[in-house]
Amino acid sequence: MSSSDSVDAPGDIPAQPEHPSELDPAIAAAVDGVTNRFGTEGLEQMIAYAEESLEEARAALEELAEES
Repeated sequence: MSSSDSVDAPGDIPAQPEHPSELDPAIAAAVDGVTNRFGTEGLEQMIAYAEESLEEARAALEELAEES
């Protein structure tokens, strides 16, 4: 096996992209953590779950607005 065929050691985590300044650091850390631990498949699952949660939160907010 040549050196160009080697695989990065598990501790070699690529640098994370810079995040917009208005993004809360906790959100960036959560997304980066899922990406680093579970890869793209895990990130896709996280996004799908977040979209479901967002729908539920919006519906709850709408219900509260109707009650006011």
